[in-house]
Amino acid sequence: MIAWEEALKSLGYTVTIHGLNSRGPSLDRKPSFRTKAKRTLAPMPLSRSLAPLPPADLNVIAVPVVFKAAARDLPRDSIIFDWMDLWSVNSRTMGASSPLSMPGGLTQSAIWRRRESRLPSKARFNTVAGYGDLTSIGTNASAEWLPTPTQTFASHDRGHGPVARVGFLGNLGYEPNEMSLRKFFRDFGHLLTARKLEIVVAGFGSERVRTWGVPATVLGALDNLDSFYDNIDAVIVPIDHGGGIKVKAVEAIARGLTVYGTDHVRSGFSPDYGPWIRNIEELFRSAPAQRTDVPGLDRSQLISRFSQGAFTSSVDDILGRW
Repeated sequence: MIAWEEALKSLGYTVTIHGLNSRGPSLDRKPSFRTKAKRTLAPMPLSRSLAPLPPADLNVIAVPVVFKAAARDLPRDSIIFDWMDLWSVNSRTMGASSPLSMPGGLTQSAIWRRRESRLPSKARFNTVAGYGDLTSIGTNASAEWLPTPTQTFASHDRGHGPVARVGFLGNLGYEPNEMSLRKFFRDFGHLLTARKLEIVVAGFGSERVRTWGVPATVLGALDNLDSFYDNIDAVIVPIDHGGGIKVKAVEAIARGLTVYGTDHVRSGFSPDYGPWIRNIEELFRSAPAQRTDVPGLDRSQLISRFSQGAFTSSVDDILGRW
């Protein structure tokens, strides 16, 4: 939403952001038993009403749970649906986290697939954050890949050498991140000591990893990301849940770090950039793993594509076709 706000303001729009939640962050608030049970049986919400909005020339709706309400309440010619991710994918992958969640996740996934084929035509235009999502939303609707921008970093090469410290940076209050990191430790935790790899975990809510009984160095929330990135050799993005594009992978590549991820992460990038994401298994095929660049790929082009300038230029182009 910050990227949209900056882009639209720079193009001459007066922008107001309307949030859905009146409560603040809930990282320190434990969910009730009822909430936990509901999330287990139904991993994703299905629909929610949209509070009355003042008249506007353009309405960018960025949370799928209110897309149906927006299509009903707002003029079609004023709507852009911004699919930050596909909730059919979220429902399926989050449901797969446990046997109790699977039936509800698959049911919700089917419902969201149906909506993803129909709702896009209810908007004037659609944007998707994950490149692979372009083929999943309705074919009878206008849509474009608009990846989330990240900070601008100077492109530099870390050079070759052994990988000894691997980092994970993410919000552990966001369920897909926690589910995926737990799965990484289940699948590969026993190999970390054998390969002499140190895993460094940081980000909001990461303190809870200390209670998991896994071999990890936990830094907690960070005031400055430089100290994190400057003291690791590579980054893991073992995300199998959720959707969209993983900005944490873009940040690491931009800083010259080798990134190990999953097919799910790779699907968020266009084919031009997908090869930057190496398979996590490569970390454990040799001892130690080596830092290497991707032949034939220009890191500066990736940094440019994921900049605020590129985002604003894409928005300008979309509105030029309005």
